[in-house]
Amino acid sequence: MGWFKAPDDGASGDARGSLVRVLSADRGRTAGAGVYLSGRKLLTCAHVINAALGTRMLSPRDPGAVTLDVSFPALTADSRQARLVAWVPPRAAHHPGPVADGSLEWGGDLAVLELDEAPPPPVRPVRWLDMRAGQLVRAWYGGGQPFSYADVQVGLCDGRIGYLDGPLSGAAVDEGYSGGPLWSPADGAAVGLVMGRITAPGGPLDAQHTLRRSWGLTWQSVRQELARVGADPHPGTGPGGPADDNSVRDMMMGPLHALLGDPTVRTAHCTALGAALGLRTQADGTAPSVEELAQLLCTAERALPTLAESLAATLTDSRSRAQLDRLLTLGRLTEASGLLSVAEHRTLVAKLHHLTGADPGLLPRAATAALPYVDLPRPLAAARLAPDDVAGAVRALEGWPGDCSPVPDETPRLPALLRVVEYVAAETGGIGCQALQDWSAQVAARLGVHASALGERRADAARWSDRSTGTGARVLVELSRHPKDPAEHYRCSVWRMRADGTAARTGVEAERPRTGREIARLVREVAGGSEAAGQGVAMVAVSVAPDALHLPVDEWDGAGPDEYVQAPLGEDFHLVLRCPQIRRRSRTGAGDLKRRWSARHRGEPLVADDRIRDENELVALLKTTHRDTARVLLVGPPAGRRQLVHFCLAMGVPIVLWDRAAGERGEAAPGDPRHGPDPHGPVDELPEKVRHFRVRAYMDPQVPARPALVWEDAGLPLPDELRLADPAAGTAHPSEGTDQAI
Repeated sequence: MGWFKAPDDGASGDARGSLVRVLSADRGRTAGAGVYLSGRKLLTCAHVINAALGTRMLSPRDPGAVTLDVSFPALTADSRQARLVAWVPPRAAHHPGPVADGSLEWGGDLAVLELDEAPPPPVRPVRWLDMRAGQLVRAWYGGGQPFSYADVQVGLCDGRIGYLDGPLSGAAVDEGYSGGPLWSPADGAAVGLVMGRITAPGGPLDAQHTLRRSWGLTWQSVRQELARVGADPHPGTGPGGPADDNSVRDMMMGPLHALLGDPTVRTAHCTALGAALGLRTQADGTAPSVEELAQLLCTAERALPTLAESLAATLTDSRSRAQLDRLLTLGRLTEASGLLSVAEHRTLVAKLHHLTGADPGLLPRAATAALPYVDLPRPLAAARLAPDDVAGAVRALEGWPGDCSPVPDETPRLPALLRVVEYVAAETGGIGCQALQDWSAQVAARLGVHASALGERRADAARWSDRSTGTGARVLVELSRHPKDPAEHYRCSVWRMRADGTAARTGVEAERPRTGREIARLVREVAGGSEAAGQGVAMVAVSVAPDALHLPVDEWDGAGPDEYVQAPLGEDFHLVLRCPQIRRRSRTGAGDLKRRWSARHRGEPLVADDRIRDENELVALLKTTHRDTARVLLVGPPAGRRQLVHFCLAMGVPIVLWDRAAGERGEAAPGDPRHGPDPHGPVDELPEKVRHFRVRAYMDPQVPARPALVWEDAGLPLPDELRLADPAAGTAHPSEGTDQAI
């Protein structure tokens, strides 16, 4: 019995969560059992594969890369596919050749399957130890039913096989148990695989006959058999390729002696380690041997980073830090180690689970930006991630290599997972951002990552989060009217944003009133001549007075007299509105806008429909339950919509969507494809959704809606700010910072 022991309760102290059910080819029955190894690898018996395929049980013929249905019956009834990737054929026990019919023992008989996708997150590798005589072990039927357990004792064990004797009461190891793990509750580890049973000869039984005796292949023998065919049961992930567990364990003993040579210190750290892993530990003041600790670090999931977490807090010199770094490097050669400690993993999954519930696109969006040159793992390849899939996504990212950027003093590189977390934090903003950054900093410090490496990626994430929605040009337009101007004529000033964030004003005469068509042509000229022209859809942000929020600016046609195709601004650009005059009438308007804009990727839009009777109810919601809401969809009574728009802007709401033509018809439900773009989903996609809708609406008379979108990007300057920065911009020569446009 070791210093570390499995917990008393069977639910958390056995291998049933890693038990695999192998189904027959017709999926009509259980062919046998198996056990989860690591990664996407499963281990079972070759004769279980034969049984599933309907061939002779102990046939040595390799069936090739066949695909079978398997499941994790203790966790879910859902099956998934696994492909045969390694085959150790059954062979006679004491001579070369096939197994004869009626044989009671044989050798080989192993198969490794590879899942098409990662297993469900609760599945984790079991700990493995060598089998020895006298161990009490437990096996389960492949179907995984809790009542199917069979308790047996290892009688004789020669290092290759172990004979298993069962009591006369309870279940016996029988057909359908083959390939499943033999679990030692006392050691908290699996020690072998169920192989076969010893049956009585034909005829009546007598007192000399063998009863309830079965046999299993020892873990020692499993390792050797798999090594013969190049199928390491625990493939390493380090640059040197797969490493033998015993070799890694032996290499770990050096740094462990240096860090925990004092038995008193070792006891304290190992007691905390056992508690974090859910293992029982000795309470008599003794310490585990360094060899047993090294074995635990190689086989128990998250054991090494959990120990490193407690050790890192006590290190006081660079020599000890170097020993810990060496230990963590060795841990990357084992599948069980993982990147995060038990506590770090629990904290991160809880935070991301909450954030993903509010914004399913957050984690895939951040991972795509943080790791732009790699193929993301399957959970993150989709546009949306369900909260239940967060743990699987974290598990997948833990094994990814670190940052390839240079690091100071040969310190460890920033892991991919931490880089993704930094991007999630930047996108989250507020208290949530701070909590994730604190978590990331603590993990980086524990790993020995230099603060500058983390700081560089944090700055990258901040720049990404501050990005504009459009990847193309950005054009700012200010519209105004004088009382004596002709009807439907407006004075305009136009700026284009340079790549460095500065603005250049066009050299046109701003005092002359222009028609909507003239203004649209001017905007097209400026957008087409910008540095980012051709790199994506340009954003045109039009600042208007409060009484001009319902102007059909998006419908103004900028096509030239010789062009065949009409060119409404709303078809070719992300045409959005701004109205800073209203926000400035609120004492807290600037702060409200900044706060809501930072939180724009969290949560769903507030739908202001006929249940919100007046502006007082809207203000109450925006002050309480929707204090950080950045999107409002107005579908309430037409008579009060203009007033509600004004109150949204006064409360600092940066994104407001409504249908300016709704007053002439009945109200429509939000998301109705005939009456407006869907406001839900990733917020950065909304301007493009509106543009797509406008293209269809302008061409189809059956689409009556005319969506208007306020988009107050808190990082985009306002016209008067640009005018204050360059008071001579309107008369400057082009070489002095303005553009010419016709």
